[in-house]
Amino acid sequence: MSAQAVDVKARGLWGTFEECRDHLFKQYQETRFDPDTGLSPEALEAEVASYLEAHRDEPRVLQKANVFRIVMTHGQIAIDPQDWFVDKVNHGCLVRSLSCEDRPDGGGILRRLSLRWLYDTMDGPIGESTNWLRRAYRAGQATGPKGGLDRGHIAPGWDALFAAGLTGLLDKVAQAREALGTRVTPEQLAFYEALEIVYRAAIELSNRFARLALKMADELPKHRERLLIIASAMSNVPANPPRTFHEALQFHWLVHELIEIEGEYVRSAGQFDRTFYPFYKADIDAGRLTPERAKELIKFFWYKWYARTQGRENGKNFCFGGQYPDGTEITNELTYLALDAFEEMNTPDPKLSLRFLPTSSEKLYRRVAELIRDGHNSMVLMNDPVAVEALVKRGIPLEDARIYLPIGCYEPAVEGKQVGCTMNITVNLAKGVELALNDGRDPTTGEQVGPHTGDARSFAGFDDVWDAYVKQMDYFLEHAHDSIAAAERAWPQINPSPMVAGAIEDCIARGKDVGQGGPRYNTVGFVGAGLANACDSLVALKKAVYEEKRFTIGEVLEALRANFEGQERMRQYLVNRTPKWGNNDPDADGLARRIADYYCNKVHNFTNGRGGPCMAALFSLTFALHGGERTGALPDGRRAGESLAPGLAASYGRDRNSVTALIDSVTKLDSTLTPNGAVLDVTLHPSAIKEEEGLEGLVALIKTFLSKGGYAVQFNVFDVDTLRDAQRYPERYSTLQVRVTGWSVYFTSLSRQEQELYIARITHGN
Repeated sequence: MSAQAVDVKARGLWGTFEECRDHLFKQYQETRFDPDTGLSPEALEAEVASYLEAHRDEPRVLQKANVFRIVMTHGQIAIDPQDWFVDKVNHGCLVRSLSCEDRPDGGGILRRLSLRWLYDTMDGPIGESTNWLRRAYRAGQATGPKGGLDRGHIAPGWDALFAAGLTGLLDKVAQAREALGTRVTPEQLAFYEALEIVYRAAIELSNRFARLALKMADELPKHRERLLIIASAMSNVPANPPRTFHEALQFHWLVHELIEIEGEYVRSAGQFDRTFYPFYKADIDAGRLTPERAKELIKFFWYKWYARTQGRENGKNFCFGGQYPDGTEITNELTYLALDAFEEMNTPDPKLSLRFLPTSSEKLYRRVAELIRDGHNSMVLMNDPVAVEALVKRGIPLEDARIYLPIGCYEPAVEGKQVGCTMNITVNLAKGVELALNDGRDPTTGEQVGPHTGDARSFAGFDDVWDAYVKQMDYFLEHAHDSIAAAERAWPQINPSPMVAGAIEDCIARGKDVGQGGPRYNTVGFVGAGLANACDSLVALKKAVYEEKRFTIGEVLEALRANFEGQERMRQYLVNRTPKWGNNDPDADGLARRIADYYCNKVHNFTNGRGGPCMAALFSLTFALHGGERTGALPDGRRAGESLAPGLAASYGRDRNSVTALIDSVTKLDSTLTPNGAVLDVTLHPSAIKEEEGLEGLVALIKTFLSKGGYAVQFNVFDVDTLRDAQRYPERYSTLQVRVTGWSVYFTSLSRQEQELYIARITHGN
């Protein structure tokens, strides 16, 4: 079939996004599959079960690949004639608003298969480490994925995929196998065969879509032109490199879906204004497309991501700005066109990352500031020089570090070369204080979860407190590392991933899957949460107990165990009269730096289960709330069960000087010690950034944070009155977005508890 580009002169194709927006939002809940296009889910499941029963001794990578083949070649498919992009395969996982493990269908055939293998492994080879992690999670020391294995932070190499197509990857497989000759191992042969199976199955699926589109074009004359364009695109991609902007978007979306069907979450959707720009520019120069119609294609493309999550998951990350491997800046006209589309869509998903350089233009700063001010806050602003230096310090060459992508929320990884399991574990830095004061015993559960470090009442000075804190943290971190490494060594048996492996550099050449250490860079992330609580608690003990001698350590321990009942005067003193992180106080800032340096350097001493480095991060995501629920009262005046501090920010209501003081505190940390990411949450009142003067002030604030060496920053702009009104009249505020952590949601979609937590950010109460 000859190429059929999107025609700028075609009538009836354009200006349809708004009229079918509601329909597109429901597309994954109301999909109708033609039974003539393939097997029903029940019949498909039966065929898969029959295959697995007959091939139970086959390597798991081949089992996974052949189940994928059956689904792609025999599952029912559907095309929405109002949409520009196709993807629908009836494989039992149409709604992705819940986590895989919580879906009634178990997440689809392939995800259920990997989940079964995971549970089998957790009950067997890694049972001891799994049980240790479960106990740590129960005590509020940490949280993480089941079994300690993060399979869900994947970023394939989109540029390499576009350059070669799946046919090109098949050629590379054949060449690599031939190059190994007699040295090829049975494991490598199985891996190569699996790659061939999944890529040929994906090509056959695209051909099935092409044939269905041609059939529908004859049946639906109203949509004929669009369906013919779709048929032309699907006859080319993803088998071959895309020829147009539309084909590039279609290639990207379908491969994203296929990787997720295989069982991995694609947490970064790529560097949008670098990867797609050549196709956009070629179409514009050739007169095949106009900027306005390209923007409409972007809206259709991005709206699929939103329809998938329904605004209830943590979103997919598209990156903008930054630099090419040679250090030149990426920002171009597609950057601004996409930002316009993002503004007009006004949805919390997808989410955007903006990479800023010292040479970034005033235009980019102002455009981003405008979006934040006007409530389009589903974005994080990254400091490129700092993020790049942090990766270089961990052994990644400069040219590769420059093409990092924020994976998930703000965790950098080299696009197409690094499998950065960025969320293997989130560590409660404040829990170490609680354990140090209780000889390693968790007061809530009564379990001895840490080492014996002595009765805190015998501590002669603050140095004894600090030594006990470090011993508690050392014990936990070392055991956590051992448990995660055990899980990683079992990865090939849990979740073989041939679909994504071929899109990550060196996997094919080495003949190794991602879980076998095939990628060029293999890393594990340790995320530190609750820095402000740990800092404020330790500095409160240092000041109020050992320097001022206002209270004895015994009195503080009794108050903590009583959750400050009957000790409100003490609590108020600890809250209001001792230094607090986030106020540019030298005592608090110095101790926060000491904690962060200790934590990051400890993590960086570890080697992970795939032979690569472990990387430290400082942020909290939802752990601030859930970790706080399992942490008792602390010497900073925080009561038991209350939320921990968000990200790198101060504890709620404790940053009382100004946002510039908060920035001064945060930027005293060495951000190059957090190669797995760090973020500051900033809340601004709308009155502070209104009109031109306010916009200039916001731009200046962003520049100040970046120039002082901050890693990443994200903003919320709201006031208490508006949020309270939204609680009373949610129907009036259906589009009010708030940045909850690494992603944004509509405020009215939050639970009452979550709403109150975010209101607390700006009340500055006790």
